[in-house]
Amino acid sequence: MAQTEVLRAFRFTLDPTRAQQGGLLRHAGAARWAFNHALGMKIAAHQQWRDRVQALVDSGVEESAARKQVRVPVPVKPVIQKHLNQIKGDPEKMPWPEESVGPARPCPWWKEVSTYAFQSAFIDADQAWKNWQDSLAGRRAGRKDPRFKKKGRARDSFRLHHTVTQPTIRLDGYRRLTLPRLGTIRVHDSGKRLARLITRGQAIVQSVTVSRTANRWYAAVLVKVHQNLPRATRAQRANGTVGVDLGVRPSPPSADRSPSPGHRKP
Repeated sequence: MAQTEVLRAFRFTLDPTRAQQGGLLRHAGAARWAFNHALGMKIAAHQQWRDRVQALVDSGVEESAARKQVRVPVPVKPVIQKHLNQIKGDPEKMPWPEESVGPARPCPWWKEVSTYAFQSAFIDADQAWKNWQDSLAGRRAGRKDPRFKKKGRARDSFRLHHTVTQPTIRLDGYRRLTLPRLGTIRVHDSGKRLARLITRGQAIVQSVTVSRTANRWYAAVLVKVHQNLPRATRAQRANGTVGVDLGVRPSPPSADRSPSPGHRKP
C-alpha cells in the first residue's frame, strides 16, 4: 500500500497559569508589532517608489515610462529581519547604530519572546503584501490593501516553529504541551492520539499556532503525518483515476482591517 505525507492540525484548549497567560499575551503582542513593523517598511518603500515616479512625471517623463524606470525593492522577510537585528540590539551592551532608521530600540522586550514569533509575523506580512499585489494584477479576487493590526481589534495570535530534529514543541504526556520560551502548559483535551502517532514515527510536529478567543487560549499543532493511501476497488480501477482528499493546509492569519496609509501600485 502506497504512503503519502499530509499536514494535519490538532487543536487543543490551553489551561495556562496566570504567569503563562502573561507570556502568551507578550508573544501575541510581539507578533502583532512585528507584522506592523514589516508592513510599515513595505509601505514606506512603496511610497518612495510613488514619489520618484511622480517626480519624473513632473519633469515631463511619460507616466508609463517612469513606472518602468523607477525601481525601489519592497523589503521581504530576510531584509526586514536583518534590519531588526541591527536596531533592536541590547541597550545595556550595544550603542545605537547611527545608520539605523526608525525609533531607537523599538522592542526592548525582545529577549522575553521567542524569535519565531517575529519571523512568522514577517512571513505573514510578506503573504499579505503578495496577496494585494496579486489582486492588483488580477491573479487573485479582491482589491483589499494590507492593513495594520490594532491592539484590541486584531485577534491575539502567534505562530512558533522549531527544528524538527531537536523539537522544542512537544507533548509532555497527554495533558501538557511544551512551547519554546513559554514552558509546559496544561491542556484540557487529551493528546493521546497525537502522542501515539509521534511515538510510532507516523507524525512530526512542524509548528504551533496559538490564538485567543474571548478568554480562552487555543493551540493548533501542525504535524506532518505519514499515512497509507487506500487501495482502489475493482470498480474504481475500471472507471479510471481515483482522487484522494489529502487534507487542507491551514492558511496564515489574516491582517486586521484597520486603515492603511499606503497607496495602491497599479
